Amino acid sequence: MPYLIVDKRNISLEYEADCIIIRNGESRQCVPISRISQLICMHNTVLTTQLMGQLQERGIDLIVINNRFQSRSYALIADQQKTVARRCQQYEWQKDEQICLTLAKAVCHNKMLRLYRLANTQQPDMANTIKSAAHTIKIAPNLAALRGVEGSLQRKAFELLRLQLAPKYEFKSRVRRPPTDPVNALLSLTYMMLHYEAVRACQRFGLDPYLGFYHRLTHARYSLACDLMEPLRPHAEAFVVKLLLHGILNKSAFSHGRHGCLLGKEGRQTYYEHYAEFLTVQRRALLANTRWLARRIDQTLQ
Repeated sequence: MPYLIVDKRNISLEYEADCIIIRNGESRQCVPISRISQLICMHNTVLTTQLMGQLQERGIDLIVINNRFQSRSYALIADQQKTVARRCQQYEWQKDEQICLTLAKAVCHNKMLRLYRLANTQQPDMANTIKSAAHTIKIAPNLAALRGVEGSLQRKAFELLRLQLAPKYEFKSRVRRPPTDPVNALLSLTYMMLHYEAVRACQRFGLDPYLGFYHRLTHARYSLACDLMEPLRPHAEAFVVKLLLHGILNKSAFSHGRHGCLLGKEGRQTYYEHYAEFLTVQRRALLANTRWLARRIDQTLQ
């Protein structure tokens, strides 16, 4: 298995004889630690420090996700490749506005192309509008202007999303905290899962996930990971449409409370099964984007 997801309450995890021991009351389950590359914990999970040490030593990422309070989610990425030269060059580039603009344009152009391809099969008129943004991206004089263009593209993406889904899902616009409807709940969860995958890609190629070029440095944000996952957002949105449009998930899988609209336990199990398939494709694209950036940095170091 590529990753182990713990999505039950009152679970404790510990390490014993090359295995992760999962305890839930009197029950005990054993998972060979060599079989996983990520441990993803939801809700209130207790881990021993011995297990956390084993995860780091073996290059296994620990990701903790809090659906209700996203700011309390975090990742402990097993950094196996600390390429100091790349990071030093990344720091220098991050201070150069022109270099940041060039790289940010590449990010936005990549996103525009992916959104265009997806829209072209659903809404040709909208796809032509999206395609016309390519020239605007190319001539943007600064990051502020570029963000305006990209923001307009993202609004088109959400409009496309709304047109494809039935009114019963009550999706009108993107609402993050708290999500107000099933579409926003799925978008938040999918974006968050992809975001931590992008952090992992940064670490794999020896890049600092905090130092972005389009998303600039800010408190407690993996800005470079945000850059790298930005072109994948249209695919995340298409994945959400697939789940709802094909009846894989429906309104009964969600509950509404003071923390907004959230996916229930059974719905999450179904979601993870389909997300694993979705991630197989998107991970390749994410690694390709990260490899491209690493090679551009390496070219300046030769």
